[in-house]
Amino acid sequence: MAAILGATPLASQAVDYSVKGYASFVAGMTTDKNEFHSNNKYGDGVYDQSFDFSPESRVGLQFTAQITDKLSATAQVISRGALDWKPELPWAYLAYEVNDNLQIKAGRLKAPFYMYSDYQDIGYALPWISPPRSAYVVPADYMEGVNFLGSFSTGAIDHTIEVFGGIMDDTRDSETKNEINVDADIVGISWTPSYDWLSIRFSYTEASNMELHTPAYDAMVPGLIAAEAAYPGTVAANVLRRASLDDAKLIFSGIGIKADFEKLFIIAEFNQMDWPVSILSHQKRFYATAGYRVNDKFTPYVTFMKNDDNPGHHIDLDTSNGAPQSVIAPLNGLSSAFSSASDTTAWAIGGRYDLMPNVALKAEYQSQSSTLTNNSGDVADTLRVSVDVLF
Repeated sequence: MAAILGATPLASQAVDYSVKGYASFVAGMTTDKNEFHSNNKYGDGVYDQSFDFSPESRVGLQFTAQITDKLSATAQVISRGALDWKPELPWAYLAYEVNDNLQIKAGRLKAPFYMYSDYQDIGYALPWISPPRSAYVVPADYMEGVNFLGSFSTGAIDHTIEVFGGIMDDTRDSETKNEINVDADIVGISWTPSYDWLSIRFSYTEASNMELHTPAYDAMVPGLIAAEAAYPGTVAANVLRRASLDDAKLIFSGIGIKADFEKLFIIAEFNQMDWPVSILSHQKRFYATAGYRVNDKFTPYVTFMKNDDNPGHHIDLDTSNGAPQSVIAPLNGLSSAFSSASDTTAWAIGGRYDLMPNVALKAEYQSQSSTLTNNSGDVADTLRVSVDVLF
């Protein structure tokens, strides 16, 4: 992240502190009658048939103080149009350079689930307007903890290993989608071997002792408890155990590939999010992008995206104990919604034009389709344009 922002020519290198920034002004609309939620975490980012600048536009500032030649303090503030430009603090940490091959960070960090986690908000650093939404699926990523980043080489292969752990306490504020509150212990590791034109990233993360709350989910679990109390035998004990997201466990794993042949480049990620004991679906998401640098300024690209989820454990309530449909039907409906899978297929075509060394213009058209009716409300064709700036 700091390396990306440091590319701007306005960054001061001669003083003990610096202020750098980035901005992405994104506008878009759907070309059919459906709505499109542009980001899983920031749920108010919704496109419809009206041209709108707010769903993905954002501005960020990063403040860095170089305390000694090895110790620094960094804080980053970001405001999003999707959240009425309310400021957030995704980063606030101390970094210590043990040596040229080991860095330790401690404080408020973003969990590095993906290849582009560190700078997924910095549009200028991305080949797309935003990372493919289907693969960047985890609804929370802010954590308080530590991060160890080490590097070494074996022959011609360079290796980067990142180990992190802490407490995730994150909220997705939303009016158009359910607000999500997540509290969990989190630990993870990633390993990235690189050789000349090829880099491969492997990642694994576990979240335990998790509490996850949404208004709809918090209504379902007490409803199941009340149904069992009123009509004993309606809700089995293992059903209640799977339905509860208190003390739950989440496993995330992913593999990413970058291949760069100077003109031609290929980027792909395959990510999985699994709930070992839950009614929630096992989400499997993939994308692949191929781009071609026509010259120093223009880079067209195409992207393919695929969701191949496994449905979660649907709750089957026993109706033989006298529970009326007025009690059973709403609970079954909520269970079906939470355990449902996605089979969405999408493709996108777009391009980037580097207007100046710190300004990029982008445009993208994306089309999605699904054979499942439960996905119909969030499958849309979209047209987006953006201006990405470093300053």
